[in-house]
Amino acid sequence: MRNRSFTKAIAAVLTAGMVLSLSSCFRQTEPVVTRAVFSLEDDQISLSQAETENHNRLVQEQFRDEVHVLPDPWGLESVELFFGPAGSNSIVISENTDSAKLRAASIAVAQRAPMVTYDDSIRSELIAQMDHLGTTRILLVGKVPFAATSGEIEILHDPGTTSALGEMTAFQFTSQVVAAPEDMAQAVADLDPTAHTELKAAWEPLYREEQWETQPIPAQSRRDSGMSPVIIGTPESSVASIANANAWGGDVWIMPTGDPRDSKQQMALVSGLENGPLVALSPQFGDTNLLTDRIRQGWNSPTSAESMS
Repeated sequence: MRNRSFTKAIAAVLTAGMVLSLSSCFRQTEPVVTRAVFSLEDDQISLSQAETENHNRLVQEQFRDEVHVLPDPWGLESVELFFGPAGSNSIVISENTDSAKLRAASIAVAQRAPMVTYDDSIRSELIAQMDHLGTTRILLVGKVPFAATSGEIEILHDPGTTSALGEMTAFQFTSQVVAAPEDMAQAVADLDPTAHTELKAAWEPLYREEQWETQPIPAQSRRDSGMSPVIIGTPESSVASIANANAWGGDVWIMPTGDPRDSKQQMALVSGLENGPLVALSPQFGDTNLLTDRIRQGWNSPTSAESMS
């Protein structure tokens, strides 16, 4: 009897061990490169698995084996990258205020249209970009000193009200307050084009002209065909660049810093992508050579950011 009980006890221990081993295997096969990566502990992240996931992406030909680093303060570079090949009959141009940029991003993502933040210094480039895109309709958000240079271009003004959003897009929007400027990039990256969310700045009122007549801004189709490169940003990324990537159809991962070596979570997002497909939307990433060198060095390398400081 004692031997039989001992045998049963051993069997139970072995069975429990097998169950734990199997459950561990199943946990390891769960995707690493997701929005939840920053909630994982270091020992829960396999960089080799992350590299495999990054390499197994189906990617459009224009992004294959390419690394793009775009400082893009106004959105022109991301418009060219994402919308340049196919063009766009409409564009959203925002006043250079946080409240207007968040409003413009909400509209651009919902209608899958490109967005630019206006500055007098980019006027000629913006006009050339619209000509390249074949743009015939402009929506101005906020107080934007921009006039049409051609009778073929229609300029619309956003009154700035929630009801106007419904009239322009034919959808009812719900409001979401962004608490601080450093939260803007993440809030825009998190926008779901199908959810129709209006982002509002808690610290700044939006310029309104309720007497302006509203006209529809037709929605455009998703451009990425489900074949997006890995797209990363930081809290310092411009609202326009993040909005353009999102409106195009890509998912944008917001990293706390521009150096992927700073954490295993950040490195997981770009593991194995020193030769692409990767788009980085922030001046914090430096240039292409700097970013790819950091990816190649890997996380916790002898030349990590800590040892270089």
